[in-house]
Amino acid sequence: MVELITCLGDDTMVANVARVSYAKEAANYNEEQNNKLLKFLSTHNHWSPFSHPQLQFRLEIPIYVERQLVKSEAGRVYNSISGRYVDFSDTYSLIRFWRKQSASSKQGSAGDLPTDIQERCNNVEHDLVLHAKIAYQQLIDMGVSKEQARTVLPLSLNTTMIWTGSLYTFIRICKQRLKLDAQQETREVVQEMLDAVKATGKFNESLKLYDL
Repeated sequence: MVELITCLGDDTMVANVARVSYAKEAANYNEEQNNKLLKFLSTHNHWSPFSHPQLQFRLEIPIYVERQLVKSEAGRVYNSISGRYVDFSDTYSLIRFWRKQSASSKQGSAGDLPTDIQERCNNVEHDLVLHAKIAYQQLIDMGVSKEQARTVLPLSLNTTMIWTGSLYTFIRICKQRLKLDAQQETREVVQEMLDAVKATGKFNESLKLYDL
């Protein structure tokens, strides 16, 4: 689940921030002139004006996707549901199609496995999730703290997080996580985030300049 909660700013804000360097305002220029400025900024890697607009999302995603969205990125903050406080052990994102290990990339995949193996993989996953749910509840029933009981839960467990970041940070994440060698499950989430931002119509020029 991807929800765009807040979208602060637009292309005009980016231009306005840039023009303050010359004690000017975007309102004194027409759209074409401001768009030309945005192109100059992106072409010459003047990224700071693109960092002023802010985006905020609520995401319900598996933990392994969450890790990809918060890895090694400045300009963003996030908070997620805590297994120390609440029991969220009952929702999982199951794999739709199992893929082969890539022969050329240690971290990538390459094409779907045969149908008969797909079914066997589904059975393994189903058994694991069921066992994890039962094990978690057994530990809770024995009086184990939630912060320890959660350690038996797999990475396919869904979490809910709030992701807040600048437009520029979001652009960087899109450029990185929409590549063909990024994990497909992560690409799908980031594409939904991008589609939600595009639907606002606020950053059409900025996104176009970064080929998004």
